[in-house]
Amino acid sequence: MIPFRYGETVSGTFTATMQLSSGKFAIVEKSHEFTLVPWRSVTDRQFGREMLGVVQGGSVSWQWGRYRDLSL
Repeated sequence: MIPFRYGETVSGTFTATMQLSSGKFAIVEKSHEFTLVPWRSVTDRQFGREMLGVVQGGSVSWQWGRYRDLSL
């Protein structure tokens, strides 16, 4: 897995979880791509919802629900 850098974002819809030897991950799908993000207990309550995460320091700040994409 490639780690994210400070300020990078991950967005999409939380569609599933996956248990790997390194821990439990949430699968975030966007179009025909997916990203594995570390699972947290709050994640399960957000199944099927859109999410946006921004890497800040050693953690990720999550927003759930609909959001506006600021990219052009």
